[in-house]
Amino acid sequence: MTDTTTTTPTATPDDTARARDLATRWDAQQTAYIRHRAERFATIARVVAAVCADTSAPRILDLAGGTGSLAEAVLAAVPGATAVVADKDPALLAIAADLAAADPRLVIAEVDLADPHWAEHPAIADAPFDAVVSSTALHWLQPGTLVDVLRRTADLLHPGGILLNGDHLSYQRDESTMAAIAADDDAATQREGFASGADTWDAWWAAVAETPRYAEALARRDTVWGAELHEAPPKVTLGFHVESLRSAGFAEVGTVWQYLDDRVVYGVR
Repeated sequence: MTDTTTTTPTATPDDTARARDLATRWDAQQTAYIRHRAERFATIARVVAAVCADTSAPRILDLAGGTGSLAEAVLAAVPGATAVVADKDPALLAIAADLAAADPRLVIAEVDLADPHWAEHPAIADAPFDAVVSSTALHWLQPGTLVDVLRRTADLLHPGGILLNGDHLSYQRDESTMAAIAADDDAATQREGFASGADTWDAWWAAVAETPRYAEALARRDTVWGAELHEAPPKVTLGFHVESLRSAGFAEVGTVWQYLDDRVVYGVR
């Protein structure tokens, strides 16, 4: 387990402003790949708000939360909440940490979900949580690791707590028509997004590299990820996710939102 938060010095207002600019550009870049990303986030935030309606100080865990975009969306909808942004990527977390310097509701935890001890990080071990959320991230886990993460996540939640995972979940093999439509829609979304001026993936990372403050985090990123940075895991279907949630001990499981193969699945503890 990696037990660190950030290696960057204390953030100045200028540092936070630069982090906010990069986070905004990250959101635009991600939206160029995901047509209804804002709606996905809003749905997750509304459901968490409903689950936490009677909780005085809700605790949220954002798994593989990157710069903290989803955590911030949830915090905007859930008064009095705090959120732990957990991720493996040192550079994304360095940006999140600079944002957290101006927002005490955010806590940063550098963890590798493939490490069986990830939940022992002090910011996470102080469970239980009222909600665990994630977006466009868990599909990068190997299937066996995903199953283990969902089982551990169930243990981190209050009874009645909820897990919400927004992601591209593949159609089944016998759903080739819809799979083709979804692929074409993804391609069109990217053409439209990049034509409107959004950064590509490579352009965004180039912008991060232009910020000396994040040089050390970027250097660590290559070490932390290694060959995995360029290796996509096998894709798994909606059915795999649903059955994995059931086997993890979630009492209620299903889909709360969907656009083609872009879905938000949930599990209630």
